[in-house]
Amino acid sequence: MDMHHPLGFDWGEWVAIFTLVGVVATYANLAISHTAKDSNRSDFEQLTASIAKLNETMVKVNLVLESLKADRESTNRRLDKVEATADRHDIQLARIEEHVMTTREDN
Repeated sequence: MDMHHPLGFDWGEWVAIFTLVGVVATYANLAISHTAKDSNRSDFEQLTASIAKLNETMVKVNLVLESLKADRESTNRRLDKVEATADRHDIQLARIEEHVMTTREDN
């Protein structure tokens, strides 16, 4: 084996081979990088669309929750009125019962 011609190639040929391998590796790296960027861009666009849909859904959920809150407050007010009316009726019933009992005792 000759040091000036390893594997039968001249040093200039070796430089050309390594340059070619470097160019091919660089091209492959750029192609993979470009494909990865496109893939990431596509994933990012899908993520953006999903987030926009989620945002719309959250707005709808907030509207429904506010409506439910208003309905609950209205129901609580009506329940308070019903309870107050029931308490008044209980008091009136107790007075009537007391009146009936005292009237019977008097007879």
